[in-house]
Amino acid sequence: MKLVRNAYHHTCTLGALEVGDQYLFTMERPWIKHTYPGGTPFKSCIPDGTYSVEPFTRANGDEVIALVNHSLGVYLRADDRPNEQGRYEILLHSANWADQLAGCIAPGLHYKIDNLGRHMVTNSRAAMGKLMDIYEDTLTISTFKGAID
Repeated sequence: MKLVRNAYHHTCTLGALEVGDQYLFTMERPWIKHTYPGGTPFKSCIPDGTYSVEPFTRANGDEVIALVNHSLGVYLRADDRPNEQGRYEILLHSANWADQLAGCIAPGLHYKIDNLGRHMVTNSRAAMGKLMDIYEDTLTISTFKGAID
């Protein structure tokens, strides 16, 4: 799987997710640097890199996808982190706006600007359902060279 971030805004990060011959749109929080690798916990998107992908069941019972890369400071669970440093439970899950995310990634079928002028992805639950059927073992996240930074 490949996610290419194509726009960094002060309120969100937008991208395109390619899985086989399928394409989805993505919404994330903006990038907020932190002293420890991985960005600011619960407030930032995660850094570019290659992540292992695992199925994960949220506390509410939703089946989602978890991302892990210890060298980038991203762990599956809080207890996996050395010295309680780094990010955990970075998930691909349904959401429509960046403020519904705590450092995770929301897939959607389209982008849209809502009636309040906010960027969003649409049909996120449908996109997540599709993704659960086709996801792969790794996700590589990169930034398009012309993305607004």
